[in-house]
Amino acid sequence: MSTRIDLATERPWLVVATDGLLAVFNDSGVLSPLDVAAAQAIARLLGETDEQVILAAALAVRGTRYGHVCIRLDSIRDAVAVDGQDPEEIESLPWPDIETWTAALQASALVTNPENDPPLVYEDGRLYLDRYHHYEQQLARLLLSRIASPSGRGPERSDGGEPGLGERPRALLTHLLGENTRQLQAAVLALTQRVAVIAGGPGTGKTYTIAAMPAALATADTFPTVAVAAPTGKAAARLGEALDSMSAHINDPAISARLATVVPSTIHRLLGTTWDRARFVHNERNRLPHDLVIVDEMSMVSLPMAAKLLEAVGDDASVVLVGDPDQLESIEAGTVLADIVSAGRESDAPIADHVVVLDRVHRFEEDSDIADFAEAVRAGDADMAVDLLRAGSDHVRWSETRQDAAFSGIWDRIVDQRIRLVELAAEGNGQEAVTTLSAIAVLCARRSGRQGVSGWGREIERALDERFTGLRWGSDWYPGRPVMITKNDYVQDLWNGDIGVCVETGDGLRVLFDRDGGRELPPSHLGEHTTVHAMTIHKSQGSQFDEVVVVLPGEESRLLTRELLYTAVTRAKTRVNIIGTEEVIRAAVQRSVQRASGLGTRVSGH
Repeated sequence: MSTRIDLATERPWLVVATDGLLAVFNDSGVLSPLDVAAAQAIARLLGETDEQVILAAALAVRGTRYGHVCIRLDSIRDAVAVDGQDPEEIESLPWPDIETWTAALQASALVTNPENDPPLVYEDGRLYLDRYHHYEQQLARLLLSRIASPSGRGPERSDGGEPGLGERPRALLTHLLGENTRQLQAAVLALTQRVAVIAGGPGTGKTYTIAAMPAALATADTFPTVAVAAPTGKAAARLGEALDSMSAHINDPAISARLATVVPSTIHRLLGTTWDRARFVHNERNRLPHDLVIVDEMSMVSLPMAAKLLEAVGDDASVVLVGDPDQLESIEAGTVLADIVSAGRESDAPIADHVVVLDRVHRFEEDSDIADFAEAVRAGDADMAVDLLRAGSDHVRWSETRQDAAFSGIWDRIVDQRIRLVELAAEGNGQEAVTTLSAIAVLCARRSGRQGVSGWGREIERALDERFTGLRWGSDWYPGRPVMITKNDYVQDLWNGDIGVCVETGDGLRVLFDRDGGRELPPSHLGEHTTVHAMTIHKSQGSQFDEVVVVLPGEESRLLTRELLYTAVTRAKTRVNIIGTEEVIRAAVQRSVQRASGLGTRVSGH
C-alpha cells in the first residue's frame, strides 16, 4: 500500500492510493493522510494485513492530534467529530463490531509482538500508541511515588509546627492568606509535602497564593532554591508581576532580596534544551537543582511535557501544580490537570489529600454577571447562560448578528481602541500603548473565515486604513501593529504567545514587549510572528484583559465546547461581549471536551 494525496481535486485530505476501511474513513474526513500513512507504515513493518487493526492504528494516531492520549474502542464512534460533517454520517460509517475488533487487536503483532516493543498497547479497553502509554504510566508512577514518600524539604523549623514549615513562614502565610482559608490550606500543603495540586477557577487567588509561598519561605533562616514556571512566556511574566507586587506589599528589604532571586520562566527554559533542541538538559539523570518547583497554568501542559517535568524534579524536592481544570486543555495530547483533580475528588484515592480546590472568587464579585455567566457555562447550564445574556448588563453583553445595535457598539469600541493604540505608538508612548493593547481583546473560536482570526484582523486593519491614510503602504510594519510570537525564539529570549506592539522611537520602529521592564527589538530581529488584532481562544490562555469580545462561529460545530467558551469568558476582568446565535451558544455550553485518557484511573488507585 502507498499513500498518495489527491491534489487534482478540492479534497487535499483524500488519499487515492488506499482501499478498504482506511479509504472509507479517509474519504469521510475522519482520517487525514498523516493518519493513513502512519498506520500503513506500522502495518508494513510488522506484516499486519487485518484492515480492522490497521484502522484502529490510524484512529490512535488521529486521537493524539485531537488531544487524546488513547482511544476507547467502545466509544470512539461517538467521540469522533469532523467539523462540517453531520454526526449521523460519522456514526453510519462501517465501524467494526467491538468484540471482533478487540479480539483482532489482542491477537495482532502490533500489540503483542514478542520480539520488539509493539507500537500499540491495548489495556482495559483503551488503545494507546506505545509512546503515550509510556508517558501516562511514567507520570502516574512519579506522582504516586511522591505521595508515598516522606514530606518534602522545607526551611528548617525550631518549633513544633507543621513539618518543614517554621513559625515565621506560617505566620506570614496566615497574614497574607487569612486564617482557615482554602488558600492557606493549599500553601501549607504545598510547602510541607512532596507533591501538591492547587486548582481553582479565574480570580480564586491561585497566582497570589503562588507568590505568597516563596515570600513566606524568605522569612526562614535558610531560603530554599525555588523555581516558578508556566507553559508560556506571558503566563511566566504574569507570575513575575505577582512576585514583584508581593515584594512591594510586604515591604521588607530582606524578603525582597530573596524574592528577587526567584525568576519565573517558561517550562522549556527551566528544563533547558540541548544545542539541537532535541532533548531537555534536566531529566532523570540530571535533576533540577531546586528544592521547590511551582508550575502555573497546568491545564495547558501536555502529558509528555508533564512527565518530563516531574522526571526532572529532584527526589527530595517538592513540586506544586497549579491551574484551572475547567479551562481548555493542552493543544497537544493529555488532560493532566483535569485527570488529577478528578481523581482527587475520590475520597479513597491516594492523591485526594494532595489536592486543594480554591472556590472563593477575588477577580470579580462572586455575584457579578461575569461570574454568574462563567459558572453557568462551566456547569453546562445552557438555559441559565442564555437567560443571563438576554438580561444584559454593563458587564455581559450579547450580539446575535452583525446587524443588531449591540454589534455596532462592540465594533465601535474595538476600532476606537485600535485607533488610540496607533496614535500612542506613533507618538512613541510605548508603555501606554502596551497598556492600551490589553484593554480589549477579540477572541475567536476559529483561525479562518469571516468570524475567525483572519477575518477580524482584516476588517480591523481596513478600518485603520480608513482612519490613517497610507498607514500600511509599502510595509507590514506600522506604529500600533500588535504582534504575537508564534515559535519559541531562544536567541531573542522570546516565547510562543508573547505579545508586543510596534512603536515609533528615535531609532525607528521597534517592537516593545512588556517583559523585563520593557524590551524593545527591531522588527527584523523577530522570529516567527503574526499580527494579533484578534487571536484564537486557545492562544488567549494565561492572559487577562479588561474586556473581551468572544466571536463564535456562525454555525454549530462539534469542535465548539463549554471549555472553549469558559476559557474565553474568564479572560475578562470587567466586561464580556458574546457574538453568536442562541443555537450556537446552547450547543457550546451543552458540549464538553471528552478526551480519552487513563491517567485519572491510574492516580486514583482504582
